[in-house]
Amino acid sequence: MSTGNRYSKEFKEDAIRLVKEEGRSSISVAKDLGVNPQTLRNWLKEYTDSQDPQKTRIAELEAELREKKKRIADLEMTNDILKKAAAIFVKDNQK
Repeated sequence: MSTGNRYSKEFKEDAIRLVKEEGRSSISVAKDLGVNPQTLRNWLKEYTDSQDPQKTRIAELEAELREKKKRIADLEMTNDILKKAAAIFVKDNQK
């Protein structure tokens, strides 16, 4: 499994600079650097998204929403377990 750290930050920035500032095609840069063209396109997208504060904020909010949904699901599961346990105790006390 890849850890995503195969290329240094500087290497990625240089590759992005070749495309953005020198106007070279991503395929040409990827070929010259020995990088998969899709990988370079992913770096370019991440760079573009990081330059847009609105997209950055949206990504932060989406991450927060995922976290909150997980927390809600955990709390609902805990609540269901407690309800079942309470029902068992009530049933045992009525005998």
